Amino acid sequence: MTNLAVVGAGIGGCSVAYFASRYLPDSKVTVYETEKRVGGRVLTFKYEEMKNELGAAFINSSNKIVCQLIKETGLQVKKLEEISDIAVWNGNDIVFKSNQSTFYKILKLATNYRLNVLKLLLTLKEADKKIKELYKKEENKPAEFWELFESVDLDIYYKHRFNEILAEKGINQKFIDEIITPFTRIIYSQNATLGGFAGLSALLGVYKKAVFSLKDGNDILPKKLLELSNAKFEPDSKVKSLEKTSKGSFRVFTGKKTKIFDAVIISAPLEVANIDFKGIEKKKMQPRDYQKIYIRLMKGQLNLKYFNLNSSKLPSIILTTKQVDPITRFSISKSTKNDEHWVAVTSTEQLNDGFLDDLFKNGKIVLNHTWNAAYPIFKPIQQISPTCLDKRLLYLNSIESAVSSLESSTFSALNSIKMIKKQLLS
Repeated sequence: MTNLAVVGAGIGGCSVAYFASRYLPDSKVTVYETEKRVGGRVLTFKYEEMKNELGAAFINSSNKIVCQLIKETGLQVKKLEEISDIAVWNGNDIVFKSNQSTFYKILKLATNYRLNVLKLLLTLKEADKKIKELYKKEENKPAEFWELFESVDLDIYYKHRFNEILAEKGINQKFIDEIITPFTRIIYSQNATLGGFAGLSALLGVYKKAVFSLKDGNDILPKKLLELSNAKFEPDSKVKSLEKTSKGSFRVFTGKKTKIFDAVIISAPLEVANIDFKGIEKKKMQPRDYQKIYIRLMKGQLNLKYFNLNSSKLPSIILTTKQVDPITRFSISKSTKNDEHWVAVTSTEQLNDGFLDDLFKNGKIVLNHTWNAAYPIFKPIQQISPTCLDKRLLYLNSIESAVSSLESSTFSALNSIKMIKKQLLS
């Protein structure tokens, strides 16, 4: 029997536990989590009739591994109609609006940009093809992500800024500023510094495919994966140190307990996990800065003049240009009670109290939520950080050097458990 420790109970860690039950059926898995809850950066807030995704908001039908996990767990999905009703606001006016069902159709409406639309679509198609090749490579031979990316020429994307890649494809800056950058803000709240692969992944998330969420909230997925894995869950247990023994096993210390494991998979950013490594010659990695994100959920009667709108028909999602910083997105839904709306505002800085009075004729703040490390601040890199820190000690979040999403986390979990299996047999 193999004793496997998993550090972190987010979507990645819970996926590791689930995949371990398939690929290492004789394993005994323990999942350590600093917080009391399961889900990490996947969190569904429920209040009255409202379900609001404070973390990962939607799933794309091209997310191969996530969709397979949803199918295997039997979870119910619901189509996100709001993703088809999107506008872009520059702080004064709505400069772009569409009620089309896919990003592809939305772009077809952008007649002002002509050849730029075609060039972007060709760029996305090329990237999408390479990502499909990446899945095939991993399926045949799990490996370090930098090796997998280089094998299908995807490394050229994370080595450059998104804006640089687009400019090289002949896409002009006006189109980038007014359409492309706001649409990347559906996931990432960065502008010119956004890494190329992260930017492409954000657009591919709404490109030509159906978009949906889980009926019971997206955080039901990690919970269900952990439940089906039959792993032992240790909530409120911060791993303080990892020590390699003379026999090649690992001593995990939480401050309360010490336990020996044959293998360990870390599914939490090392920059915030603060784990003390002992007897482990950890491979050099470039430290990453993480983006702090603020989400304010409000309810009340909206002031349409705030967006310079006369009609009561509001877009479901209002994305912003860089002129509206620090606000990056408004998510709006009609309340079932009275003439009120729910509004979730995402920003990179904390909003002042007067913001409520500007946005609403009368309203109230329901929730203020802060993600201290929502995702890495993506910058061009020369190589993705190593997954294998030592033999049978793997780092799932290494892929976050290039991209951070539900799909990338589950993909990394699958790759990691296959690598652990290979190392255990060697």
